[in-house]
Amino acid sequence: MLKIGFIFPSSDYLFDPFRGDPHTHFQILTVLEAHFGNKVELSLIDLRGIKREFAIYHIPECDVYLHSVYTLDYDEQLSIVRNLRERYPKAKHIAGGPHATVFQEECLKTFDSLIIGDGEESIVKAINDIMDSNLQKIYYQEVPVDINLYPYPRRKWLPESTIARPGLISIKKQKGYEKLLSTTVIFSRGCDHRCAFCYMPDLEKYNLGKRFRYRTPELIEEEIEYLKNAYNIKAISLLDEIGIPPNTKKAIPYLEAIGRTGIVWKAQCRVDGITPEIAKLARQSGCVIMCLGVESVSQKSLDIINKKISIEKTRQTIRLLKEYGFEVRVYMILGLPGEPKDIVEQTWSFIKETDPDLVYMCLLTVRPGTEMYNNPKKFGFKRLITDWTKTMHMFSRYGDENPTLTFEYEEQKGFTNKQIVNNYLELQRRIIENGYGPH
Repeated sequence: MLKIGFIFPSSDYLFDPFRGDPHTHFQILTVLEAHFGNKVELSLIDLRGIKREFAIYHIPECDVYLHSVYTLDYDEQLSIVRNLRERYPKAKHIAGGPHATVFQEECLKTFDSLIIGDGEESIVKAINDIMDSNLQKIYYQEVPVDINLYPYPRRKWLPESTIARPGLISIKKQKGYEKLLSTTVIFSRGCDHRCAFCYMPDLEKYNLGKRFRYRTPELIEEEIEYLKNAYNIKAISLLDEIGIPPNTKKAIPYLEAIGRTGIVWKAQCRVDGITPEIAKLARQSGCVIMCLGVESVSQKSLDIINKKISIEKTRQTIRLLKEYGFEVRVYMILGLPGEPKDIVEQTWSFIKETDPDLVYMCLLTVRPGTEMYNNPKKFGFKRLITDWTKTMHMFSRYGDENPTLTFEYEEQKGFTNKQIVNNYLELQRRIIENGYGPH
């Protein structure tokens, strides 16, 4: 029997790494179990909450270790693999994920094999090849997989207390939701939009960067019922980049399926993805919180980053959602190219005018593989920082912070780094002092 362990790093850069779930790990382990059955022994090796220097003592011996490589985890994962090779030199290490896709040559110096693209088909091929002593260096997924051909991801790989926890859903003006047992879910894959700070052109070559794929309403309903029955889940937080299908005909049965489960839920969506019909149906189906990627109040900045939304549409959507009784949360980025000199006052004026329930303000991070990273001069950057440990704009959402930036603008193109950080800290101060911070 082949022992396969999928390692989930510490995520110690997050304020609370247990607010999320290892969905890639759930999905791949579920696929492997469905395909290989008792030919493999599977485990999810969860290192969250464990100090990095002690992680090696929590990793059992396996024949194969799987790694989903995210840029922020890369240094930690390198250390883990080095230590495991000393202890278990015969074990194979297979990696996938965005960082492995963008930096294939670099990653092949550490891992035995890479999976590029959707992993469901490739991981099965790779494990079969290991059994035949014929592991390949790279497995490419030529076309996007049909995610509805695979079972919804099971959660049995982690303790029940890790899966179901209170506090994921909380509403400022109505107490009680924070006590509901809740978990996170993902019902879609891909994105058709090309925002410069997020979209990764390199992924499109492997069909990772385009085409929305949503699970069918039947599978969504089945997964929610599984979570309710197995874990007594009362609420879910959708982690999908765009929580509601942008096509109204597809959105209606999707929302109706969620509504039939009687679950309370929250999601995030683009400001141009909400119509009165969709807002009404989403609210009726149990959605109580909608998060919006507003990004900036500077139309010039929005145009430069190819967001393809307007400030006026943002105002209309916030107003619409508030009319239907949603708690409205907005996400904004400071430090974008093209920001005016009075960006702080413009942003604060917009917040006071639209009066969202919560405002999450962050600093721009230039992520590897994005258009900003690949074409820095186009966006006015003088230099980029490629220290992977610094590709997070902050280590805690609110509190004492000394933020660092992963870029520096040409003098004539934007603010200095000190000015950007000061603008950010000033807006954070106003947000907290005026009740727009977390509750």
